[in-house]
Amino acid sequence: MELKKFFLVLLTVLIGAIGLTGCGKKGKDPSSSEKTQQSKEYVYRMEELNISEEEFGSVTMLRSGERFLAYEYIWPEDGDSYSINFSEVSEDGKRSPLFQLDGEPNGGYNGIVADADNLYMIKNIYYYDGVIDEETGETIEEGEYHDEYYLVKLSLSGEEIFSVNLSDIPELKALEEQNGYMNAYGMFLADNSIYVSCVGVYVRFDKEGNFQKLMGTPGEDNDFNNANFIPLLDGRVAAMIYEENGATIALADMEKGSIGEKHTLSGAFSYSYYPGIGYDLYVTDNYGMYGYNIGDEALTPLLNFVDSDFAFWGISNVLAINEKEFYGYYDSIMDGGSNLAKFIKVDPSEVKEKTILTLAMAYTDWAVRSEVIQFNKTNEEYRISIQDYASMYATEEDYNAGVTRLNTDIVSGKIPDMLLLDSSMPVDSYINKGLFEDLKPYIEKDSELDMDNFMPNIIEMCSKDGKMYILMPSFSIQTLVAKTSEVGAERGWTVQEAMDLWDSKPEGTEFLNGMTKENMLRESLNYASSQFIDWESGKCNFNSEDFVKMLEFSNRFPEEIDDDYYTDDYWENYDSQWRTGKVIASQSYIGDFRNYNNVKKSLFGEEVTMIGFPSSDGDGSVVMPGLQLTMSSKSANKDGVWEFLRTFLTDEYQSDIYGFKISIKHMEKMAQEATKKPYYEDENGNKVEYDDTTYIDGVEIVIDPMTQQEADEFLEQIYTFRQMYRFDEALNEIIEEEAAAYFSGQKSAKDVAGVIQSRVQIYVNETR
Repeated sequence: MELKKFFLVLLTVLIGAIGLTGCGKKGKDPSSSEKTQQSKEYVYRMEELNISEEEFGSVTMLRSGERFLAYEYIWPEDGDSYSINFSEVSEDGKRSPLFQLDGEPNGGYNGIVADADNLYMIKNIYYYDGVIDEETGETIEEGEYHDEYYLVKLSLSGEEIFSVNLSDIPELKALEEQNGYMNAYGMFLADNSIYVSCVGVYVRFDKEGNFQKLMGTPGEDNDFNNANFIPLLDGRVAAMIYEENGATIALADMEKGSIGEKHTLSGAFSYSYYPGIGYDLYVTDNYGMYGYNIGDEALTPLLNFVDSDFAFWGISNVLAINEKEFYGYYDSIMDGGSNLAKFIKVDPSEVKEKTILTLAMAYTDWAVRSEVIQFNKTNEEYRISIQDYASMYATEEDYNAGVTRLNTDIVSGKIPDMLLLDSSMPVDSYINKGLFEDLKPYIEKDSELDMDNFMPNIIEMCSKDGKMYILMPSFSIQTLVAKTSEVGAERGWTVQEAMDLWDSKPEGTEFLNGMTKENMLRESLNYASSQFIDWESGKCNFNSEDFVKMLEFSNRFPEEIDDDYYTDDYWENYDSQWRTGKVIASQSYIGDFRNYNNVKKSLFGEEVTMIGFPSSDGDGSVVMPGLQLTMSSKSANKDGVWEFLRTFLTDEYQSDIYGFKISIKHMEKMAQEATKKPYYEDENGNKVEYDDTTYIDGVEIVIDPMTQQEADEFLEQIYTFRQMYRFDEALNEIIEEEAAAYFSGQKSAKDVAGVIQSRVQIYVNETR
């Protein structure tokens, strides 16, 4: 019954919503200086509309002429019947009941829309007309299953004005017989007509329920048939058409059944579209809301979530009230909740004046964005403006355009007050150029922080020549794990040692499951490239015997993994392949103590060593930063920047983040927690412990918590990791391009290594 409720409500909300989702490109965002000046222009406040009649209810709003209506599904606790309660919502958010519509026991309503005086909806009824014995469930008389759809019109007092069975219309009956089914799953109103999406086409009715015509040609692949339609508030109809190269938008001629000039809105980010006031459309995404007139080259910013202190994933079901107000559902980042609210534009003169700090990020980071919003809410002197280069420049064709543009801006001197670094950025080069501030003096002067309380190896990775340029509040370990009985207890091994172990195994044994030549070479470089490049001196040694051996080792793996690899036997014995020795090592991402405990006691079933990828320097494991933040040495507001950055080192933040933490105190707490069984809190707040379990080939296995000795030894190991993960796509492409000649048998490994040495040396010289 609950599942039935869920899907019925979900279907109605999805179909009844006016907004459509597509892909678009906002065009160039303002520059950093422009953003600083204009941030006041995009500020809204919100008023919660607590108009649901149930604790966890979901209200959908509709425009009805100049008024606004709301409807909500109400489910009684003692049955599976339901009702839909309709109300009018006043400008101050008060809900006045209109009528209650009883739900269909075998069906439901969808596509609910309204004009100034009436409601229109699709009613679906499905039933079986055979006779079944209620006690035994046996069929007494055979029958047929029926799925009927009705176009229904109601007055705003709930009186039924007409109900049209769509199967009674000859043109639709013919389509039903041709396709073998009947369906109707949405509608909209335009030019005093009703347009119903039915059996793959739109069907036009007049407002008295009279069939007028089929729109477009059934079964034909054309723009009109493929479009999603949005009725604009001035009576025109917009059409969204999703094509191979992105989304386009155009005006539709509903009388002729044709599409006008199409305008491209290609891009990497998902947008939703709603009828606007002052603009043809309101467009929303994860960053805010924009105005768009069909034919414009770019979107016009209207509402910015960060500037408004909204910790939102997004806003949906937008319903324009006037040019400065709208209704909408917001999705909270903080608690995952969703609620209906009224949003009101704040006059820029009412926005409090603060010193603006800029934070640039190559890719959207929701955790940092949430911290920025919290900082902006509470700090009386400073306000952070986020320059999200992913939202500004990335496209479907080039997702990395954001980080590329950010690097270009930094090199050209456009440096924000602080940066959220990405592992693909040339961080060492920026440090060498003196672009980052030493954070160590700020920590030492901070009365609430103590350098001795932080993981020394993490501090070392974030430092150069005794100066700490990067803040890394959390991290994980990425490495290869293998049985201690086979590789020994010490971390690190050479390529030759890895090959010798593999050679000693029975035929068919895999070193890593599902790994190809190219992927093995790429991963080896990502985890152990420091053995071949000294970024400090700029020297490379890809023509060394060690790199030649790495090429030879990678060449042992298959060219590609085809479908024959994934046999029934593979899946049936997948969980035990490391225990039984079919696979030697596992590429593991370890972010907490329980994670490591599971790898050891579940995946391998015995003592393991975080051996790392084979490398000559013995350090084929990396620390993967959860975050990397830095302060610009050029910032004019360094004290303000530190007020924000220090947040990530506080006990409050460190106690509430996932992964290993830079705080020694909180790492020790993690170690202590790992010696206990997992638990949850019951309705009375009591801790209820339970076993941590897994399944190996269908057999349940209990994973015992770590002993104190195991937890202490693992913590000691974490102190020994000293290499930070860096990803260099350009470097990888050079090496993979040249290695392909060896993998295909055209050149020797030694010859390829020489070419790679030459090309990479030039690249390093240009990059440093």
